[in-house]
Amino acid sequence: MNPILLLNIETYENAPRGLVVLQALIDLIPVGLFLAASIILLHALHNKMTKAGYALFGGGSVMVAASGALKALHKFFIGAAQVDYSILDKQFMPTQSVGFFLMFIALLLMVIKALKKGTEVRSIVAPVFLFAVLVIPEYTSSLPFVVMMIVGGAGVLISMAVLSARLKNIPAAICFGLSIVAMLAMGYMSSRSSYSTAWFQILINTAFQGLYLAGALLLTKKSNLGDPDCFPH
Repeated sequence: MNPILLLNIETYENAPRGLVVLQALIDLIPVGLFLAASIILLHALHNKMTKAGYALFGGGSVMVAASGALKALHKFFIGAAQVDYSILDKQFMPTQSVGFFLMFIALLLMVIKALKKGTEVRSIVAPVFLFAVLVIPEYTSSLPFVVMMIVGGAGVLISMAVLSARLKNIPAAICFGLSIVAMLAMGYMSSRSSYSTAWFQILINTAFQGLYLAGALLLTKKSNLGDPDCFPH
C-alpha cells in the first residue's frame, strides 16, 4: 500500500471551496522560501562545486520547487473548478524525491572535489532523470521514492549542518538541524492527508523551509564562502 496519500476531490468534498483555493495559494509560500534558499546556496557554493555538481544542485532544486508548485496547482483546480488533474498530485513524490537526491549527489561531489580526488559521476545524471520521467505517469510503490526522499532530503540538510558547524557557524548549523526535525514531522503528516490536516502541513512546511532559508542566509553572511580555500579539512 502506498503510504503517501494522494489528494482528490473527495478529500475536500466537505471543505469550503474558497478556503481550498486559499490553501493552494499559501502552499506556494514554502515553495518560494525553498527556491530562495537554494539559489542563495547555489550562488555561495558555486566555486566549491564541480560543473556536474552545480548542474545537479540547480536542476534538483528546480525539480523540488516545481513538484510543490504543481501540487499547489492541483489543489487550486480542485477548489476553484472542482476538476481533479490527478497527474499534478501523482508527480509530487517521484519528482521531489529525485530532486532532493540530485542535490545530495551535488554536495557529495563538492566534498570529493574538496578532498582533491577529482572524481565526478556524470553517468548517474541521465539514468536518474530518465527514471523520474518514466515513473511519474504511474507507479505502484512509493518505497523507492521514500528512500530517495530520506537519503536526499536528510543528506542535504545534514551536509549543510555539518559544513556550518565545521566553519564554526553555530546559528546556521542550528537552523539546518531544526529543519531536519521539521522535515521528519512533514513526512509524518504527509501520511494523513485531509482538508483539516492540510493546514498543519502548511504550517510545518513553512517552518521547514523558513529554517532552511535562515540557515542559508546565516551561512553565507557569516562564513567566508567566497574564499576558495575556506573549506575545513
